[in-house]
Amino acid sequence: MRLRWAPLVAALALVMSPVASGQPASVDPASLMTSPVVLMNGAREVSQGTGFFFASTLPDGTPDTVFLVTNYHVVTGHAPGTNATRGGDRIRFSLHEDPEDLSKNRGIELRLYDEQDLPIWVASNDVPAADVVLVPLPRASYAGIRLFVFTEAHTRGDIRLRPTSGATLLGYPYGFYDTLHRLPVWKTGHIASEPSVDFEGRPVFLVDVSAFPGMSGSPVLAVANGIYESEDGVMRSGRVLKLLGIFSSMPVARQAGRVDASDPAARPAPIETSLQLGYVWKAALIADLARGGGGGRTRSE
Repeated sequence: MRLRWAPLVAALALVMSPVASGQPASVDPASLMTSPVVLMNGAREVSQGTGFFFASTLPDGTPDTVFLVTNYHVVTGHAPGTNATRGGDRIRFSLHEDPEDLSKNRGIELRLYDEQDLPIWVASNDVPAADVVLVPLPRASYAGIRLFVFTEAHTRGDIRLRPTSGATLLGYPYGFYDTLHRLPVWKTGHIASEPSVDFEGRPVFLVDVSAFPGMSGSPVLAVANGIYESEDGVMRSGRVLKLLGIFSSMPVARQAGRVDASDPAARPAPIETSLQLGYVWKAALIADLARGGGGGRTRSE
């Protein structure tokens, strides 16, 4: 693997179509739209999550600003609204430089705070609990690269969604992935709540999936190959891919543990049980922030 890290302080070619000339036919474009995201504190690696590339577009559909989309807790080390100490000051991620040679990658190191020590990312002020940030990429970071990106058009795929519909996550569980080609792992589960309803009043739905640390920030997709149901209820055939949102975290059930009767000073330790469910922040929130809506602006920690 050839990986060159290019620290950044501050001939564009973006590919949005499903197939690009010169791309190996066996590689899905979505695999080239993701990257491991490593939170750094100086030269020290703190934690690793997942991110994906999303571009806003001009009225004629031309890509405009490119963002790395990931979770708030991936870039800070803590959940939104906790006011905890920041976990790092920069992130590392990578871009495929040549779709015909997947071992060629460009490593990017990007500072998370500007000269006034303010975060460079965009987050939602209308939904302050949203575990979503959009980090704008300097054009120099992808100069000369045919960059594969999601756009708002990917959020409008014509596929009917309902509980039990498939939901696929692209990520890097425990840092495990094809490190030679920098390709993610695809893990598939199912939608576990009504996707058209905001779970607990937030722009979130649930997925039933086996996910692990390192997959925070994974794009969540609905993918159909062959026969599928369109949004108007008509059965169609072909391939469709729809960006549903970004995977955030998994809820756990907490119960009081048992106390050792032989030790009167012992206190019950809580028992945490994974529900094997995950929160997905909806793609409409991402698209809204990329357009500059949703009260989106840089937000203090």
